[in-house]
Amino acid sequence: MSLIHNMKKSEKYIPLVTMRKIAEKVRTNGSLSRFVAFAMFLTLVPVSHLQAQTEPGSAAASRTQELVDQLKELIRGAERDQRSSPLLTKQLRELVRRYDWPWKVALLHDDFRDGDYTYDPSWIVSNGDFRVVRGSGLRTVFDTTRQGRRLVDKRNENPAMDIFEGIFGARDREARSDLQTTSQSGAEIYTRLSITKAFAVKVQLKFRGNSDDDNRLEFGPYLNNERHLGYRLAYESGNRPSLSLLRIAPGRSAIIETYDRGLDLEDGNPHIIEWRRADDGEMVVLLDDKEIIRTVDRAHSDSFNGFNIVNKGGVYELKEISIFGTH
Repeated sequence: MSLIHNMKKSEKYIPLVTMRKIAEKVRTNGSLSRFVAFAMFLTLVPVSHLQAQTEPGSAAASRTQELVDQLKELIRGAERDQRSSPLLTKQLRELVRRYDWPWKVALLHDDFRDGDYTYDPSWIVSNGDFRVVRGSGLRTVFDTTRQGRRLVDKRNENPAMDIFEGIFGARDREARSDLQTTSQSGAEIYTRLSITKAFAVKVQLKFRGNSDDDNRLEFGPYLNNERHLGYRLAYESGNRPSLSLLRIAPGRSAIIETYDRGLDLEDGNPHIIEWRRADDGEMVVLLDDKEIIRTVDRAHSDSFNGFNIVNKGGVYELKEISIFGTH
């Protein structure tokens, strides 16, 4: 305790080269006690000081990231060691998260302040209602109930077709088919963008609709020109609102991981969702800076070719969207 007290009082910082040597000793000896000591050293380095040294592209940034990568390896080893404390490794992961940022390349940033989503970056609307609202960002609206009623009403506008379909007994079947198709569709906007297989996405959004309705919003990177192939992060309302990581393909999707404990995005407040994917396929999702999902999926190992947002029910405002990649 005296060491910690004295260091805080004098505001001295541990040189990164010293921290690197300690990490090497921990990696070589595999000692849990040294591992804990190394973690304590990291906690003594103020975040603001470290960030000042680790500007993208700097030598300090490379050394710090190398150090963080070594610590991540040690954490994975500790998780496999039955003698290690799960609470300790969880705390160390939180510590690493404060310093770990391998996504140095800014691929996209849009806060929609220019009032135009069609230019720099260029977003393309394939279906539904998207508009920029001053001070609120990109607003998207999709009402599945209204869309269904619109199709039925349009069908009833043609009496001759009603008689024809009634004769062949196909009217009810087609109506049900159209309603089902409508309920599964949504408002979609996308941008063509080269995204590395390791990426970080940060979205600030606000829910503006009725929390009693069926609300669902999805976004994520897609492969090639197939916007139904890739990954998506999906929010869904209901009795137990959830955030789910999806691996999607034409006509089907698979849930990789879901979080549905005490989730409330419909409280009228803006929320920040971060989604990170590493080179090894590990994916982490944070909601308002709190980690809620950590999993691994290596199904897609190629770079992605775009990013899309699909509103399948609800009213949302996307204040800001940022995407980062690796070299």
